[in-house]
Amino acid sequence: MAAVTALLAFLACSLLAVDGAGLRDNPITGDAVQYLDGTWTAEHELAGPPSGCRFLENTDYNNGEVAHGSAAANDKHDCCTLCGERPDCAAGVFSDNKCWFKTSYDVTKPSTQPGRIACTPQRGPGEKITLDSAWVPGDLITDLEVAGKIGDPLYELNFKSATLWAFGVWNYTKTVTFSEQDVKNIAGYSLAGSDIVLVFDGIKMGARIFFNGKMLGLANDQFLRYNFSLGQAVAGAEDGLEVVVGENTVVVSFDADIDTGGRFMACTGGWDWAPYTTTFESSTGSATFTRGIWKSVYLVTVDPGSAAIEHVVPQIMYTGQYPTEPFQPKEHGDFAVDVIVKFYVPQATGGVLRVQGEWGSSVEKQITLPAGSGVSASVTLPASAKDIDLWWPAGLGAQALYALTVSYTPGRAAASDHAATPITTTRQVGFRYVALVTGNDTDPNYVKNASTSQTTGSFGMFFRVNGAAIFSRGANMIPMEELEGRFNAEAYARLVQSAVDGRMNMLRVWGGGIFLPDVWYDECDRLGIMVYHDMQYAQNGHSPAATPTQDAELRHQVRRLSHHASIVIWDGCNECRVIIGTPTGIYATFVMTVVAEEDKSRPVWPSCPALGWTTGVHALDATPTGDNLTTPGGSGRGQIETHGPYQHGGGFPSVNGDNKLVPFSSNIPIHVSRQTTGVAAKNVFASEFGCSVFSSFESMSPTLKPDHWGVHAGMPGDNCSGGFHAHCEGNNPMSDRNYACDNIIQVYFGTDDKLDSVGEAIFKQQLYHCMLGQALEIKSNIETRRSTNQFGIVVWQFNEIWPTGGWGSIEYGTPRPGQVIGGRWKPLQHFYRQSLFTDVTMACGGDGLCYVKNDIARPFSGSVEIQAIAFANAQTTDLHQESLSLPAGPGIAHWIQLDFSKVDPEEQVIVGRITSTASNEVVCENVIPLTEPYKMKLLKANVTVTVGEKQIDGSVMIHVKTDNVALYVTLTTLAAGRFSPNAFLAMQPGFGIYFVPFGDLDMALLKSSLRVEDVSLYM
Repeated sequence: MAAVTALLAFLACSLLAVDGAGLRDNPITGDAVQYLDGTWTAEHELAGPPSGCRFLENTDYNNGEVAHGSAAANDKHDCCTLCGERPDCAAGVFSDNKCWFKTSYDVTKPSTQPGRIACTPQRGPGEKITLDSAWVPGDLITDLEVAGKIGDPLYELNFKSATLWAFGVWNYTKTVTFSEQDVKNIAGYSLAGSDIVLVFDGIKMGARIFFNGKMLGLANDQFLRYNFSLGQAVAGAEDGLEVVVGENTVVVSFDADIDTGGRFMACTGGWDWAPYTTTFESSTGSATFTRGIWKSVYLVTVDPGSAAIEHVVPQIMYTGQYPTEPFQPKEHGDFAVDVIVKFYVPQATGGVLRVQGEWGSSVEKQITLPAGSGVSASVTLPASAKDIDLWWPAGLGAQALYALTVSYTPGRAAASDHAATPITTTRQVGFRYVALVTGNDTDPNYVKNASTSQTTGSFGMFFRVNGAAIFSRGANMIPMEELEGRFNAEAYARLVQSAVDGRMNMLRVWGGGIFLPDVWYDECDRLGIMVYHDMQYAQNGHSPAATPTQDAELRHQVRRLSHHASIVIWDGCNECRVIIGTPTGIYATFVMTVVAEEDKSRPVWPSCPALGWTTGVHALDATPTGDNLTTPGGSGRGQIETHGPYQHGGGFPSVNGDNKLVPFSSNIPIHVSRQTTGVAAKNVFASEFGCSVFSSFESMSPTLKPDHWGVHAGMPGDNCSGGFHAHCEGNNPMSDRNYACDNIIQVYFGTDDKLDSVGEAIFKQQLYHCMLGQALEIKSNIETRRSTNQFGIVVWQFNEIWPTGGWGSIEYGTPRPGQVIGGRWKPLQHFYRQSLFTDVTMACGGDGLCYVKNDIARPFSGSVEIQAIAFANAQTTDLHQESLSLPAGPGIAHWIQLDFSKVDPEEQVIVGRITSTASNEVVCENVIPLTEPYKMKLLKANVTVTVGEKQIDGSVMIHVKTDNVALYVTLTTLAAGRFSPNAFLAMQPGFGIYFVPFGDLDMALLKSSLRVEDVSLYM
């Protein structure tokens, strides 16, 4: 019992004591805002056992649609009993000795079908469950776990046990206390123009909202903010809402039968890197998992004659000539800031709008506001080049941000009159000009012709920011969590910092996830991460429909996020090739048309990937013109943006991947060839490719029983069949942790990993090999790509959504047992930092052809040295050394032909280093294997690590010693932080590296949990 109590205490601390403010959206701003976040009461009544059955002859439900399971049945009574045993079964349909299970949604669609019998169990009331400390913002499953009603939903196969959370009705209740003045404000809606608005920033899955028993409306879109005017509800009808001085009640009633049309996170309930559940939305067939009030709830007071600010939408417009060279400070063209302010106005009114930029510009004007929501007022602020500093992507300059303050003062008093009481809100903006370049803009004739064209090109695809051509490198961001109650602001911020520390400058918000919390975008602004942003559509039950709800969703999200300098492009969806006149045409005619109406300051793109536009954008930069958006049909255009290839794990029966072991080429050594590179040559942007992987022992072991600590869980695999997302019958927890890793392990490390074995030691070995195998596969891939003319390398994927299998370079980052806040770095993330994503990099092919590549928009001066290191005695053979003087990139390649004929791949490894003259520091160090690790003749190395002293900058020195050459030395700890470097080559006697803590240093945990691995350890 003491252990259980301690676990619950940990959960209450780690799940609830989060920075709620850091996860909040910018609120609707009125005369007062009162948050209702915190503890609510959640109640649910389980369905009682069947007490009888009702039969309808010649009846089926939702005929023609796929049933939600079936079973053999002897007769209609047997069918009714089988249905009664399933909480998700509202009725069974008996036909030909089979019982087809139907949901409550299905039974709303009866039809006459001769010979079939509908069998409906009659249920009485069951047990009532009450959670007195449910948490908002949060989710139901997390509330159940914190209350001790369920265990960790990600432990073993718990995510398939949906009885408590997936069915029936859950009511979330909050008591709200109103003063006499509050009641007057609500009552004054019609005559005085006052109000109190109940705002839900986000509700996941279908729910009905009640206030004092009166239904205010329905919520069925996770990505839409819902606003309910209490004044309008009171004045609206004979049976209008009643509010009282004292206690009033808000109820959010979640009902699994409410159809959302798939407007929730598409990876809810499973993807090939997320846990697959066993529950589905009836109307779309989309997998479901948790539900809840996942964002803040608050009350906005509007005083008599006043208004509330719903959105501030600043659009940063560059007014100068199209640039093909980086802007110089203060010497570029000017900007204009078009500010659109959206108001909620109970009754028509007027006042003074004042907009002030921190760079010294301000505008004040009298405005008249009609009654309604989404009422617009706009102003334009000048921003002269001499008055501003620019926002640059990471690595190219600073990220200057300026406060934009908007205030509205009711009446005719000037906003500067201190006697008046304005409502005020602030956004941070940055000045940058973004162009999505699809033609050869180094050609003046192209620029001249494109300046009047609306058709994007097929020459290539890259971004210019402030005139600088960008080599975009980074990864695809998926949600950090399936369970919104576990969201943590610090984790989101830390994840962005890890991207920058890994030398990334771009993250793509993938279209099957969510519009992320504000803190994530704030950090991207602050640190210079460019955001390639999908709208949240991913097909498979999550396709768009041109409904008022989805129109409102798109407008809300673009308005909410428009001020973020980091967002450089909007696109319609993930992998939905947009062709006008086909079902995917809606992404142009509806989705991106709405986006373009709301934001004319950024490039827009049909989808990811895409072939471009034929009308509707400025050809030079892909910003909207206001004309109809159309796309090219057929396949005549050249491919300028790619997805794939993907190296899937396999070799063991699993919910994803091939059950059979299918070897693949390691691509070690890589093959490169001389070619023309640079922005004046045809080019490609790769926005997805990847290799599946597991996580570390520290991350995975807490969600598995010790007797399942092995990549096969020490038991036979499930019986899995059915393609990409297989149906698995059995109870092997590793079969449900997405892809196996057998083939990846065997390609790089041979067949000696005892994959059927379990235990702490063997599981650590298996996972080390799996993660390092992924790192080597992606390393070869990226090095090959960087030898070519690619200006976008965005890997699938960045982070993990649960502590197990996926595609990421960063582990699950929620502060749970075994996890590091923001995510522990896998070897691949260290490879990014050390060579793969450095501005200037180098690599060599197996035939001795090497390249140095400058992919940053400034010249580079330095040197390169290439050596061969002998495993047996650490003898160093110098192969090449020369000074470098490279023009500004990206795409500047310098080729070097070496003689590798005397290099033995089994006895030696190549090491290349690039040193900068300006800093006198190594800016790229690349360990280049010429064969797979299992073929190398490594001596057993005795690698030891000792924790040293804390440094002035907060890092900790780690002393590494070895008696032999040690390859891919990898340190792991439970302490929050990363090592620099890691997964490195160590030579005797050793050297020092650093541990960089994430937040406060836990020295004791670092010392007690530190461990080290290298390739020779497991040979």
